[in-house]
Amino acid sequence: MVDVAQQRRIGDPDPGAARLKRRRLLITAVIVLALAVPGAFYFTGAYDSWQDNQSLADTCKGSVDASEVKELLGVDRVRGHGIEADHGSSPRAGRLRKCSVGDPDGNAWVSVSLDWGGDAAGPLHDLGGFTPYGDVGMPTPLGHGWEGVLDEVPGTGNLVATVNMPCENRRSDPQHSSLIATVQGMGTRSMAGGVQRARFARTTVKTAQHAAEAWGCSARSGGAIERVPGSTAHTEVPQGEARGSCAGIKTAVRESATDPGAPIENCYVLAGRNASQYRISAFYGPFAQALPAQQGYSGEVDPESPAGSKGRLLWGSAKCPSGSRALYISTRLPGGDDRFGSDGDLQKSTLKTFAASSSKRHGCEDLKLP
Repeated sequence: MVDVAQQRRIGDPDPGAARLKRRRLLITAVIVLALAVPGAFYFTGAYDSWQDNQSLADTCKGSVDASEVKELLGVDRVRGHGIEADHGSSPRAGRLRKCSVGDPDGNAWVSVSLDWGGDAAGPLHDLGGFTPYGDVGMPTPLGHGWEGVLDEVPGTGNLVATVNMPCENRRSDPQHSSLIATVQGMGTRSMAGGVQRARFARTTVKTAQHAAEAWGCSARSGGAIERVPGSTAHTEVPQGEARGSCAGIKTAVRESATDPGAPIENCYVLAGRNASQYRISAFYGPFAQALPAQQGYSGEVDPESPAGSKGRLLWGSAKCPSGSRALYISTRLPGGDDRFGSDGDLQKSTLKTFAASSSKRHGCEDLKLP
């Protein structure tokens, strides 16, 4: 029998040394693997993807559809950021939530604001402020069963859209009876054109759907959006040819397409060389409730009176299927010489024509006019 000493002399390995060598190799492999895996996780982009997904899950409770935003902005990655904290369920405390989603470099993004219906002043501001005596754009309906409109931000070419989601389970709570989602966008890809407008509309309605689910608002959704009406903000319709929101008005106008679900409608009555002499607007649902308190309207429009006039402003109202009253407002605007028109008969007659057509389209009745 060969003893251990003889084994070593004839070149047989030491069993203890072999075990030690294997242990060292195993420890080395573990260390290399521990260093390599995080590096691979980082350098292959997996870490960035994880960060993106985590930020989107935390942003506005995951309301924003990342795939829609990527397609809209023409980017490969998007990351979410909270802009304002959740102020709880009270709309009086501020916006329910505000966030942004865009490419990590900040070159293209959309911002999202969520409000309860009782705080519709925020969405009205985002849509141009609706100051009484100015051009506030031309919101066009999203259609397809959605209570929403889309507009271009003046002077930027960027888009803004808002969707009202009536909550079937919150009808008894006027302040929280609907959830409003408003989306504004700025992108490296042009927002102009029908394809982009439809993408923007889809991004907005999907955000509204997800937000309603996240905040416990049982709301009916509209249909799929393949296209939306084009912008007609600066398109003059010749005298007697109005077929949209100004239908029936005999003067030259600027108008938008119409839809029974549009919560806001505008019609501009022109007075030569594209100068607006009157702006007539319709507001439905929470927007009708919010407008009288806006700057320029407060103290002018009496929310307790179904119709009236004060100075250059006329208003009327109608009772709608939701139980609330719609609001129709006409204001005189500066003409080409910056003076206000004074044809009160024309202002009254165009308001009557506009309100009668709009209220009928929305299924409202009991129209009251000054």
